[in-house]
Amino acid sequence: SGINAEYKAVVSTQSTGSESEKEGEDEEDLFDAETEDDTEEDTVSRLSLPALPNFFAGHRFFIHSDSFEQFDAIKQLSRHMTAYGGKVFDYMCKDVRFIVTQCRSWQADFSTALTVNPEVRFLKSDWIDVCCKRGETVDKS
Repeated sequence: SGINAEYKAVVSTQSTGSESEKEGEDEEDLFDAETEDDTEEDTVSRLSLPALPNFFAGHRFFIHSDSFEQFDAIKQLSRHMTAYGGKVFDYMCKDVRFIVTQCRSWQADFSTALTVNPEVRFLKSDWIDVCCKRGETVDKS
């Protein structure tokens, strides 16, 4: 069939030393060639962008996702916390210091979280928004 013939042609050209060596050199030249992407990266690396403040540095968060109606809100919170130096955990663990929630009342999950880390604090998601707008952490009360 046609595929077998193409395969045999490829195999036969690879087995002849001089042609395959020449093709290999051509391929190496292609990989060494400059591309437009490299110059775009150079341009981007020369841009002078201001560093973001890291007012969440040292803050270790867990987002209580059950309290959010939309996944986009969770993604946005996570981006903000990470961009400003915080760390967001995918699960509750002893390293988590703050649980971010939209719940207005105590949830059974919260008791479980306290057994994992009795010192964990609960924050409303609005607190993250206020900190981001002010560019600093505000009182957690």
